[in-house]
Amino acid sequence: MIQLGKKKEEQTVGIDLGSRSIKIASVRNLHGEKVLAAYNIKDLPLKKEHIDINRSIREALEEVDLRPSEVNLSIYGPDVIVRFINLPKMTKEQLEGALVFEAEKYIPFNVNEVILDFVILGDAPEAGQMKVLLAAAKRDPIESMIKIMEDVGVMVSSIDINAFAAFNSFILSNPESADKAVALLEMGHTHTDVVISVNHSPHFMRQIQIGGKDISTTIARNLSVPEEKADGMRLAPKEDEKEAVNEITAQVLDDIIQEVQLSFGYFENTSNAAIDSIYCSGGMLYSEGVMEHIGKKLGLEVKKWNPISGLGVSENISRQDVDSIASKLSVSVGLAMRD
Repeated sequence: MIQLGKKKEEQTVGIDLGSRSIKIASVRNLHGEKVLAAYNIKDLPLKKEHIDINRSIREALEEVDLRPSEVNLSIYGPDVIVRFINLPKMTKEQLEGALVFEAEKYIPFNVNEVILDFVILGDAPEAGQMKVLLAAAKRDPIESMIKIMEDVGVMVSSIDINAFAAFNSFILSNPESADKAVALLEMGHTHTDVVISVNHSPHFMRQIQIGGKDISTTIARNLSVPEEKADGMRLAPKEDEKEAVNEITAQVLDDIIQEVQLSFGYFENTSNAAIDSIYCSGGMLYSEGVMEHIGKKLGLEVKKWNPISGLGVSENISRQDVDSIASKLSVSVGLAMRD
């Protein structure tokens, strides 16, 4: 852990290695309070061949004077599988021994090529059964991430799944009543994560492989502009561009919404609980009208939540500045808040 200051207060650093940007958050335990000590968002080139990821990570850390010895990372995408399953009641130790055998029934990967983990969520409705969250991630991408960080000179303390890192900051910062079914949409550049929680415990998770990049790609194709210009138009269209950009944005959002509706329907049919409210975070929210369109289509109020609302802020950070971009930090803050 990075140690700063005369008292060498402990800090935890979370790094969200996205496809469009690197998001960093450092959280310090100060006199019993969690405090945001540093943050950074470093944009990456749109074309992968132009990205020097090692250099970009070093620069992102140096820009906010962070020199951690270890960090927490997260993974996302088609190489990650999450299943909510019911199993006969057993101890954590017993499940660890049976995990490979049980996982073979539920994941489409070769169990010899993945890293497995699980969380026992509690009793299932059926007698003698328990609810288990089973997670599997392909080993190669994880090992590649660890190698990148080692080349940067930093060890990896833990690796989470993006959706659950964002969920971690959500439950620690949001005053929503615990007994309600709450949906969290983490809307990023390449994908949208859906997490549904009840009693502050995840009951459903799904990755939808549609994000802000799809809006930019459609703008570039439909309006015959370069990809770089299309990305800028998505985030800050000129007055004469707004109508066309908003129409394209709505089309892509409708594709996401259709998948979200299917997810909600599955959850409600299998749990006999209705979604009470929706909270959104992620970079897509900085495109005009996103939350309003989602709320109108789903018929529910959609709220933007601030992942640092439950944190103190270091005196060298402007609360107003960080609040203005906080939705982009949901994953990195959730990683930095891991104990």
